[in-house]
Amino acid sequence: MDTLANRIRRGDTLRGLWQVLPGPEAAEIAAAAGFDWLLLDGEHGPWDPSDLRRRLIAAPDALIRVPANEAWMIKQALDLGAGGLLVPMVDDAEAARAAIAAARYAPAGRRGVGAMVARASIYGLDAGYAARADDLTVWVQAESRSAIENLDAICAVPGIDCVFLGPADLAADMGTTPADPAFHAVLEDAIARIAAAGIAPGIFAADPERWVAAGARVVSMGADGMVLAAGLRGLARGGA
Repeated sequence: MDTLANRIRRGDTLRGLWQVLPGPEAAEIAAAAGFDWLLLDGEHGPWDPSDLRRRLIAAPDALIRVPANEAWMIKQALDLGAGGLLVPMVDDAEAARAAIAAARYAPAGRRGVGAMVARASIYGLDAGYAARADDLTVWVQAESRSAIENLDAICAVPGIDCVFLGPADLAADMGTTPADPAFHAVLEDAIARIAAAGIAPGIFAADPERWVAAGARVVSMGADGMVLAAGLRGLARGGA
Protein backbone atom coordinates (compact mmCIF):
# COMPACT_ATOMS: atom_id res chain seq x y z
CA MET A 1 0.00 0.00 0.00
CA ASP A 2 1.37 3.41 -1.00
CA THR A 3 0.84 5.24 2.28
CA LEU A 4 1.55 8.87 3.07
CA ALA A 5 4.51 7.71 5.16
CA ASN A 6 5.92 5.82 2.17
CA ARG A 7 5.44 8.77 -0.18
CA ILE A 8 7.12 11.27 2.11
CA ARG A 9 10.05 8.94 2.83
CA ARG A 10 10.77 8.31 -0.84
CA GLY A 11 10.92 12.04 -1.61
CA ASP A 12 7.59 12.89 -3.24
CA THR A 13 6.38 16.50 -3.23
CA LEU A 14 3.06 16.54 -1.39
CA ARG A 15 0.43 19.27 -1.41
CA GLY A 16 -2.19 19.32 1.30
CA LEU A 17 -4.84 21.28 3.14
CA TRP A 18 -5.39 22.52 6.68
CA GLN A 19 -8.92 21.45 7.68
CA VAL A 20 -10.18 23.72 10.47
CA LEU A 21 -13.95 23.69 10.12
CA PRO A 22 -15.78 21.38 12.54
CA GLY A 23 -18.14 18.67 11.42
CA PRO A 24 -17.76 15.68 9.12
CA GLU A 25 -19.23 17.36 6.05
CA ALA A 26 -16.36 19.82 5.63
CA ALA A 27 -13.81 17.04 6.21
CA GLU A 28 -15.55 14.79 3.68
CA ILE A 29 -15.53 17.53 1.03
CA ALA A 30 -11.86 18.29 1.71
CA ALA A 31 -10.91 14.60 1.58
CA ALA A 32 -12.59 14.21 -1.81
CA ALA A 33 -10.90 17.27 -3.32
CA GLY A 34 -7.74 15.43 -4.38
CA PHE A 35 -5.02 16.72 -2.04
CA ASP A 36 -2.06 14.51 -1.19
CA TRP A 37 -2.73 14.95 2.51
CA LEU A 38 -5.31 16.47 4.81
CA LEU A 39 -4.62 17.80 8.29
CA LEU A 40 -7.30 18.22 10.95
CA ASP A 41 -6.09 21.20 12.96
CA GLY A 42 -6.59 20.74 16.68
CA GLU A 43 -4.36 23.68 17.60
CA HIS A 44 -6.09 26.64 15.95
CA GLY A 45 -9.15 24.59 15.07
CA PRO A 46 -11.35 22.82 17.63
CA TRP A 47 -9.72 20.24 19.92
CA ASP A 48 -12.85 18.17 20.39
CA PRO A 49 -12.21 14.40 20.33
CA SER A 50 -15.83 13.60 19.46
CA ASP A 51 -15.73 15.99 16.50
CA LEU A 52 -12.31 14.73 15.44
CA ARG A 53 -13.65 11.17 15.49
CA ARG A 54 -16.50 12.14 13.16
CA ARG A 55 -14.08 13.95 10.85
CA LEU A 56 -11.72 10.96 10.74
CA ILE A 57 -14.62 8.74 9.70
CA ALA A 58 -15.24 11.17 6.83
CA ALA A 59 -11.51 11.52 6.04
CA PRO A 60 -9.90 8.25 7.22
CA ASP A 61 -6.27 8.99 6.29
CA ALA A 62 -6.11 12.51 7.74
CA LEU A 63 -3.36 13.67 10.06
CA ILE A 64 -4.12 15.53 13.28
CA ARG A 65 -2.26 18.56 14.59
CA VAL A 66 -2.39 18.34 18.36
CA PRO A 67 -2.71 21.57 20.36
CA ALA A 68 0.63 21.09 22.14
CA ASN A 69 3.52 18.68 22.55
CA GLU A 70 1.79 16.76 25.33
CA ALA A 71 1.95 12.98 25.54
CA TRP A 72 -1.72 12.60 26.50
CA MET A 73 -2.84 14.68 23.50
CA ILE A 74 -0.66 12.67 21.14
CA LYS A 75 -1.98 9.41 22.59
CA GLN A 76 -5.56 10.60 22.24
CA ALA A 77 -5.05 11.66 18.60
CA LEU A 78 -3.49 8.31 17.71
CA ASP A 79 -6.12 6.28 19.57
CA LEU A 80 -8.76 8.18 17.59
CA GLY A 81 -7.16 6.74 14.44
CA ALA A 82 -5.16 9.66 13.03
CA GLY A 83 -3.19 8.80 9.92
CA GLY A 84 -0.24 10.77 11.29
CA LEU A 85 0.68 13.66 13.55
CA LEU A 86 1.87 17.23 13.37
CA VAL A 87 3.30 18.48 16.67
CA PRO A 88 3.55 22.28 17.04
CA MET A 89 6.17 24.46 18.72
CA VAL A 90 9.05 21.98 18.80
CA ASP A 91 11.95 24.21 19.81
CA ASP A 92 14.80 21.75 20.39
CA ALA A 93 15.90 18.14 20.10
CA GLU A 94 14.58 17.27 23.55
CA ALA A 95 11.09 18.36 22.53
CA ALA A 96 11.40 16.44 19.26
CA ARG A 97 12.43 13.28 21.12
CA ALA A 98 9.47 13.71 23.48
CA ALA A 99 7.06 13.94 20.53
CA ILE A 100 8.47 10.82 18.89
CA ALA A 101 8.43 8.88 22.18
CA ALA A 102 4.80 9.79 22.78
CA ALA A 103 3.89 8.51 19.31
CA ARG A 104 5.67 5.14 19.57
CA TYR A 105 4.98 2.03 21.60
CA ALA A 106 7.71 0.59 23.84
CA PRO A 107 10.53 -0.17 23.44
CA ALA A 108 10.85 2.62 20.85
CA GLY A 109 8.72 5.04 22.88
CA ARG A 110 6.25 5.35 25.71
CA ARG A 111 2.81 5.54 24.11
CA GLY A 112 0.21 3.95 26.35
CA VAL A 113 -1.01 0.57 25.14
CA GLY A 114 -4.76 1.02 24.98
CA ALA A 115 -5.71 1.21 21.32
CA MET A 116 -7.51 -2.13 21.64
CA VAL A 117 -10.39 -0.25 23.32
CA ALA A 118 -10.24 2.70 20.90
CA ARG A 119 -11.25 3.58 17.38
CA ALA A 120 -7.71 3.14 15.98
CA SER A 121 -8.05 -0.66 16.18
CA ILE A 122 -11.80 -0.64 15.48
CA TYR A 123 -12.24 -1.33 19.19
CA GLY A 124 -10.13 -4.47 19.07
CA LEU A 125 -11.37 -5.91 15.77
CA ASP A 126 -8.14 -4.91 13.95
CA ALA A 127 -5.70 -7.26 15.65
CA GLY A 128 -2.79 -6.04 13.53
CA TYR A 129 -3.03 -2.37 14.47
CA ALA A 130 -0.36 -2.35 17.17
CA ALA A 131 2.16 -4.11 14.92
CA ARG A 132 2.00 -1.36 12.29
CA ALA A 133 1.16 1.64 14.49
CA ASP A 134 4.76 2.83 14.84
CA ASP A 135 4.98 3.34 11.06
CA LEU A 136 2.60 6.33 11.18
CA THR A 137 4.18 9.53 9.89
CA VAL A 138 5.23 12.13 12.49
CA TRP A 139 5.91 15.77 11.63
CA VAL A 140 7.18 18.49 13.96
CA GLN A 141 6.88 22.24 13.58
CA ALA A 142 9.80 24.67 13.79
CA GLU A 143 8.27 28.07 14.42
CA SER A 144 10.56 30.00 16.78
CA ARG A 145 14.06 31.46 16.84
CA SER A 146 15.07 28.66 19.19
CA ALA A 147 13.85 26.06 16.73
CA ILE A 148 15.89 27.62 13.91
CA GLU A 149 18.97 27.76 16.13
CA ASN A 150 18.46 24.09 17.06
CA LEU A 151 17.27 22.95 13.64
CA ASP A 152 20.16 20.60 12.89
CA ALA A 153 19.73 18.85 16.23
CA ILE A 154 15.96 18.55 15.72
CA CYS A 155 16.52 17.01 12.30
CA ALA A 156 18.91 14.46 13.81
CA VAL A 157 16.19 12.94 16.02
CA PRO A 158 15.22 9.51 14.60
CA GLY A 159 11.59 9.07 13.61
CA ILE A 160 10.83 12.53 12.22
CA ASP A 161 9.54 12.46 8.64
CA CYS A 162 8.99 16.20 8.16
CA VAL A 163 10.06 19.42 9.83
CA PHE A 164 7.29 21.88 9.07
CA LEU A 165 8.11 25.57 9.15
CA GLY A 166 5.53 27.93 10.64
CA PRO A 167 6.31 31.34 9.09
CA ALA A 168 3.68 33.34 10.98
CA ASP A 169 4.88 32.39 14.46
CA LEU A 170 8.52 32.40 13.42
CA ALA A 171 8.30 35.88 11.92
CA ALA A 172 6.51 37.19 15.01
CA ASP A 173 9.20 35.69 17.26
CA MET A 174 11.88 37.34 15.12
CA GLY A 175 10.12 40.72 15.24
CA THR A 176 9.37 40.83 11.51
CA THR A 177 6.64 39.79 9.06
CA PRO A 178 6.33 36.86 6.65
CA ALA A 179 6.57 39.34 3.74
CA ASP A 180 10.07 40.56 4.71
CA PRO A 181 12.63 39.51 2.04
CA ALA A 182 15.25 39.02 4.75
CA PHE A 183 12.88 36.61 6.47
CA HIS A 184 12.47 34.70 3.21
CA ALA A 185 16.21 34.08 3.29
CA VAL A 186 15.82 32.54 6.77
CA LEU A 187 13.14 30.19 5.45
CA GLU A 188 15.20 29.26 2.40
CA ASP A 189 18.19 28.44 4.58
CA ALA A 190 16.02 26.38 6.93
CA ILE A 191 14.55 24.42 4.01
CA ALA A 192 18.05 23.65 2.73
CA ARG A 193 19.21 22.49 6.17
CA ILE A 194 16.20 20.23 6.65
CA ALA A 195 16.64 18.70 3.20
CA ALA A 196 20.35 18.15 3.81
CA ALA A 197 19.43 16.08 6.87
CA GLY A 198 17.38 13.76 4.66
CA ILE A 199 14.04 14.94 6.04
CA ALA A 200 11.15 16.49 4.14
CA PRO A 201 10.97 20.29 4.54
CA GLY A 202 7.39 21.49 5.02
CA ILE A 203 5.80 24.93 5.08
CA PHE A 204 2.48 26.74 5.38
CA ALA A 205 2.90 30.04 3.57
CA ALA A 206 1.43 32.27 0.91
CA ASP A 207 2.44 31.26 -2.64
CA PRO A 208 3.16 27.60 -1.82
CA GLU A 209 4.57 26.87 -5.27
CA ARG A 210 7.29 29.46 -4.66
CA TRP A 211 8.38 27.35 -1.69
CA VAL A 212 8.21 24.12 -3.66
CA ALA A 213 10.67 25.75 -6.06
CA ALA A 214 12.84 26.60 -3.03
CA GLY A 215 12.95 22.95 -2.00
CA ALA A 216 9.93 22.40 0.25
CA ARG A 217 8.40 18.94 -0.27
CA VAL A 218 5.35 19.17 1.99
CA VAL A 219 3.28 22.32 1.47
CA SER A 220 -0.10 23.46 2.66
CA MET A 221 -2.16 25.01 -0.11
CA GLY A 222 -4.35 26.83 2.43
CA ALA A 223 -7.04 26.23 5.03
CA ASP A 224 -10.62 25.28 4.27
CA GLY A 225 -12.14 28.01 6.43
CA MET A 226 -10.11 30.71 4.70
CA VAL A 227 -10.94 29.30 1.25
CA LEU A 228 -14.64 29.25 2.08
CA ALA A 229 -14.60 32.77 3.54
CA ALA A 230 -12.79 34.23 0.52
CA GLY A 231 -15.01 32.35 -1.92
CA LEU A 232 -18.23 33.48 -0.29
CA ARG A 233 -17.05 37.08 -0.12
CA GLY A 234 -16.20 36.97 -3.81
CA LEU A 235 -19.59 35.45 -4.59
CA ALA A 236 -21.34 38.13 -2.57
CA ARG A 237 -19.49 40.78 -4.60
CA GLY A 238 -20.64 39.30 -7.86
CA GLY A 239 -17.61 37.12 -8.44
CA ALA A 240 -15.15 40.01 -8.19
